[in-house]
Amino acid sequence: MLRLLRSVFRRLLGFLWDTLVTFGKMSYSVPDSSCEPATGPGPHHPERVRQDIPLSHVEKALQRQLRDIA
Repeated sequence: MLRLLRSVFRRLLGFLWDTLVTFGKMSYSVPDSSCEPATGPGPHHPERVRQDIPLSHVEKALQRQLRDIA
């Protein structure tokens, strides 16, 4: 009986330890300094704005609204 309790206790402590380690890694991780901040959609993204086509009136109004928010 004592052997069974020890086994259960060790498994419980192991699970608790793994959970706390995982939580610590998620909460206190240092971001990688080699990553550059995102500036917009990637080069082949379907919503990428083409530079050679001017914006429509609706798109210009949306751009003004978004600029005012930021």
